Amino acid sequence: MSTNSCYLQSIPEESNGYWRSTVMFEENPQHNYVIPTRTGFFMVNVTWGVVVPPAIYGDLLLVTTSGPFNSSSSSFPLNIGSVYAINLTNGAIVWFRVFPNQIMTQPIVFNGIMIVGLGNSVLTPTYRGTGTNYLAAVNVTNGEVLWNYTTLGEDMPTPVFYRGLVIEADGSGEAFALNATTGKPLWVDELGTYDSMSSLLLVNNIVYFGTSTTFWAINATTGSVIWSDYLYGNYQNIGGLDDSSPAYYNGIVVTSFTLHNPNDTMSVMLVAFNASNGRVLWILNEGLSKITPNLEAPPVVIYDGLVIHDSPVGVLYVVNFTNGKVLWTFKTGLTLSNAVIVLKKFIVIQNRSGELFILTLNGNLVKEVYTPVVPGPGNLLATADGSSP
Repeated sequence: MSTNSCYLQSIPEESNGYWRSTVMFEENPQHNYVIPTRTGFFMVNVTWGVVVPPAIYGDLLLVTTSGPFNSSSSSFPLNIGSVYAINLTNGAIVWFRVFPNQIMTQPIVFNGIMIVGLGNSVLTPTYRGTGTNYLAAVNVTNGEVLWNYTTLGEDMPTPVFYRGLVIEADGSGEAFALNATTGKPLWVDELGTYDSMSSLLLVNNIVYFGTSTTFWAINATTGSVIWSDYLYGNYQNIGGLDDSSPAYYNGIVVTSFTLHNPNDTMSVMLVAFNASNGRVLWILNEGLSKITPNLEAPPVVIYDGLVIHDSPVGVLYVVNFTNGKVLWTFKTGLTLSNAVIVLKKFIVIQNRSGELFILTLNGNLVKEVYTPVVPGPGNLLATADGSSP
């Protein structure tokens, strides 16, 4: 999905409908975002910048935007966003709605209801996100707003849906759960540290996410903290933990963060936790990068025991998830989007120049494609009919 370009492209066939709920960022704990449905061939100009991947529900492609993108400052200067519902077969816009702040959440969809969050990245002395900030429930069929829940700080992380609850962490240092039907709060935790873009990960009644100082594991039903790791205690120059969306595989949660250096560079770190007790299993230093203007630590993907991370240093890392040993690397150039695995054998990733790389699982380059689309800080959405990408 694009920040510089405003085009959406879908290939190749007609839709047969996809009615499964999207309950978390990139649909599953491993962040391998492949949906087994067909789409038509089309390109749609949605005008404003797209930051996160879309969702699919029925015959609709649901796309959120964050307003006009300023390429010179690499930012979204206006407090405005929108949601598009696009026909999967022909690219026709079914409905469109403007909202009073940027939308950086992937649509969460269940029972004909879509959840989106509003907010921007502007820091104030006490919280993150100026302007109008709220979570909204929207009718997928016609775009009608069913309810909204206002927060002091931004709602940029993608929330999760779990057993009638919508759970979010925001820019004012709160984590909270809402009744999905009414929008009324059921529990609220005062964390004291904000979440920027670390979308919540749901595994076995636990939500995992990073804030500016701490990584959290919280009971989704009650809001009680199961464990937390105050990483700032060991790394006072930490950054990016509140940007990275963690992934899970076989009892291990992996996320990333950065360490700021005096010379305007940062060290990019990959870290694995025991999902049950928070014990740090390994930490990998992926190298140095210039401090990026927006997202510092892209999301993590895990596939069949491989941790796949598009490091801001311009290198794709593939790491053993149990011990953090680097298995291979591939130089992609600067990226923002994480990888996706299609047909259980190909890694697909795109860099900021629009180059799309297709690799085997052992790192061999199969194909390089130049596209007009520059992705935002989320996964590519791969659609397939079960036998071909």
